[in-house]
Formats: sequence, C-alpha cells, structure tokens
Amino acid sequence: MTAPNLHDSPILAEAARWMERARNGSEEDRQAFRAWLRERPEHVAAMDLVERAWREAPRAAAGRGLRPRARLAEPAAARGAGRWRVAGPVLGAACAALAAVAAWTLTVHEQHLAAPADRTASFALADGSRVWLTPGSAVTMRATLLGRSVALDGEGTFDVKHERRPFAVTAGDVRVVDRGTLFSVARRAGQTAVILARGAIDIEDSRSGALIATPHPGQQASLAGDTATIAAIDADAALAWRDGRLVAQDLPLAAVMARFSQLSGVPIALRDPAMGDLRVYGTYRLGDVAQFLDAVGALYPVAWRRTERGYEVFRR
Repeated sequence: MTAPNLHDSPILAEAARWMERARNGSEEDRQAFRAWLRERPEHVAAMDLVERAWREAPRAAAGRGLRPRARLAEPAAARGAGRWRVAGPVLGAACAALAAVAAWTLTVHEQHLAAPADRTASFALADGSRVWLTPGSAVTMRATLLGRSVALDGEGTFDVKHERRPFAVTAGDVRVVDRGTLFSVARRAGQTAVILARGAIDIEDSRSGALIATPHPGQQASLAGDTATIAAIDADAALAWRDGRLVAQDLPLAAVMARFSQLSGVPIALRDPAMGDLRVYGTYRLGDVAQFLDAVGALYPVAWRRTERGYEVFRR
C-alpha cells in the first residue's frame, strides 16, 4: 500500500452532489446527470460507491443508536415530483458512510511484477485480470475502488476482467483504456504498438488525454507521437507467444529472428544481412531455439552455431 491518491476524493464529492440533484431535481437535471455518467468510466464507479453509502445509511444510523424522523412528503408544487426527503440522523449517517467510503477509496493497492530475462511469464493481477510479459518486461499496477492503472515497461498482453472500474495501461506517452478485453501493448525505442484481439479500447495521449485511435478487434495500431497507423493483423498468431509459440506467416527471416530473440531472451545474430529477406512460415516453440534454426535450415542454405552469448546464423 502507498500514500492516498488524492484526486479520487473530489470525484466522490461530485458524485454525491449529482445524486442529490438527480433525486430531487427536474427531468432536465436527470438528463444532465446521465450525460455526466457517460463522460468518464470513473463517474460510474464513483456513483456506484455513493449509492452504496446511501443505502447503508439507515443501518449506520441504527448502529449509532439513532432513529430517523418520519419521512414527510413535501407538496407536489414545491417538489415537482412528489419525492420523499430523508431527514435528520439518516442524512448524517449517509454522510458518515460516504466519508468512510471516501477514506477506503483513497487507499492505493500497488503490485509490481516482472518477467525474468530469459523467458516469458504470466501473472494474475489483484483485480482478477491476467498479464503475460515478454522477457525483461515489467508492470506496476495501482488499484483503488475507482480505477485500475498499469504502468508498462516493455511488452505485455492483458486479459482484463470486466467491471465498472476503468482499466488503463500507460506505456510512455500512450495510454490504452480498456473496456473489458484482450489486448497487447509493446513499447520499445520510443515506439508503441497496440494489438486488439477482443473487445474495445481507446488509445489516448497519456499527458493530455486526447483520443488518438479506437482500433477494432483484429487490428494493430502503430503509434509515433500523436499519430497512429492502423493495420489488420492476425491477433491470435501475434499473441501466440502467451502459449510459448511463435507463429510466422510469410515474414522475413530477420524479423522472425528478432522476434524469437525478444521472446526467448536468447541473442540470435544474423551474419549475412542479405539472408534477412528470406521468407519464413511455421509455428515454433519458444523454448527450443535449435528446433527453430533447424527448421529454417531445412528450407534454405542456412547453418547455425552456438556462441558464448547465444546463436549465430550464417549461409552454408
């Protein structure tokens, strides 16, 4: 646990004001309230907490030995909708319950996870979501009752548990806001790539909050600065590394070797750059570099040998 996240408290206070306005106001007030809920997922989560605090108010009042005064209906002309007003100790208990909820939401639960340098790793997150990390990658998750945020260093695939709290992954200057989906984010050398396999996401500028892209399932967004290039992709093949496999579909040898090296944590050097354009197909086990290189050698005049650092590939 870390220090309180102070920006959550104003959202709760605003939600409480909106609840009072929606309960006791006009139809125009209620329409404005619904528009406020649609603005941000955090607003929905905050209202859920405020409503729970309000429902607990009578029980809280009884626990403090208080009895609410009778509930009186004001004249319809004064109220416009003939709603009941909760008075006295119950209102005070509601405020106390809301204060307790606010204190609870200010608690930040933090979780730091990292994959070893030589293999991928899978972890369960505290909220029930799951993350798969490539070798050497790491995440830090911070969760409150109003939201879930993840800072990513490297590359990870997220299978997010759907709930009211928003789930956001930040990688450099890019933030991916999830709606209950399966997606991956990779950040390397100032470039970010996001693959959406299932569900829906928004890709935003992590500093300004400006919307950059909203890819569809089966698309990859390649981001540089505030621009995004969207392209179709076989998401199942691209994310097969979660199961310990690399799937190559008509890719250049140089790209496949680089990806195999990333996912296995084993350096593979290509001695003849001209060989990098050879096309590679197939599915390979990430834990068996020799099997991968033998398969390439069966297709092309390619040989390989072990070195102190890893492997090197050369022309036969």
